[in-house]
Amino acid sequence: MVKFAPQGAIADFQVGTVAVEFLRSEPLSKSSTPSSASSSSTPLLVGACIAWGVITLLFFLLFTAPGEDGAQPAWFLLGINLLETGAFFLAGLLCFRNWRSTQIASGRNVWFWIGLGLVFYVLGNVMFFLWGNIWGLDPAVSLGDFFYIFSYIFLAAGMFKAVLPRRLNLELPQWLMVVGIGLGGILLTIFVSLAAAEAAVVPGAPAPTLYLAQTAAPAAPETAPEVAPEAVPPAVPEPVAEPSTAPGWVLQLDVLLEPLADGVGLLYLIGDVVLLIIAGTLLVAFWGGRYSQSWKLIAIAAFCLYIADMFFSYAVNTDSYIEGSLWEVFWTLSAVFFGLGAVVEHAVSVNSRRSTRRRRS
Repeated sequence: MVKFAPQGAIADFQVGTVAVEFLRSEPLSKSSTPSSASSSSTPLLVGACIAWGVITLLFFLLFTAPGEDGAQPAWFLLGINLLETGAFFLAGLLCFRNWRSTQIASGRNVWFWIGLGLVFYVLGNVMFFLWGNIWGLDPAVSLGDFFYIFSYIFLAAGMFKAVLPRRLNLELPQWLMVVGIGLGGILLTIFVSLAAAEAAVVPGAPAPTLYLAQTAAPAAPETAPEVAPEAVPPAVPEPVAEPSTAPGWVLQLDVLLEPLADGVGLLYLIGDVVLLIIAGTLLVAFWGGRYSQSWKLIAIAAFCLYIADMFFSYAVNTDSYIEGSLWEVFWTLSAVFFGLGAVVEHAVSVNSRRSTRRRRS
């Protein structure tokens, strides 16, 4: 005897089957939501980074107008500091976004160290602005220098971690390219230092006076006519330097750090050369493939940082540094390229994981 199920039971079974299929498909849709949101925000972030760089370049070109004393106006200095510091802060946030993501192909720790280096660069900018623009100090070494040095260390560590996991099976021309970039950076650093040392010598010094021995008897001195004494104008008192508004601990710290000027300058040069070598290695190691674009941008960021530091080193060693010079735009461009590299890396990693999931399904 065959029993037939009632119509209501068959309907309930069909509804239950549809519900099960819906529940199975729901987590997949939820997992794809963050990646779709990330892909939609990528063009916005890329456009923001590019716009930041263009606005900074136009600001330098249009409003660079030193006064009679050769210094830039206060509003201009405030503007370039905000643009540069904001660019590094934004790039640091983008790097920390990669660090928090579990889909980054190059590794989360890589972006943590790069982001930490960018944040320390922001702190160095803040200290530099306080010392120079707020308190009117110009010490040989300030507290901001140590934040800058640590930023170089963290940036180099992050970039090195990106290269370390890759097996560098480079050919001879590629190794020669890396060595050439390193030697070029070292030679340029030495050339800038020597040129600055030669330019520091004050030209036009008076030549030594030569006195010839007299062979004839000296003539009798002639009596010169009496000249009425000229009226000497009253001496103009020299302007007294205004007392600094810096706190006492800042002045004491500057005195303690002044003997470290040579060592800090050497650390800057070493940091620039190391970043340049790692940037060249990144260009060679990530030349082709899906993930090459982001690391090309990171390498360009390191090159921009090196160019700006070389200009700064020459200007400081020749006592010709004027804050707000056009070459300072390379600092902001360095931050812009770091941010672009972080955005591109995030987009490529998320899209590659999504395409792999689709192929598996």
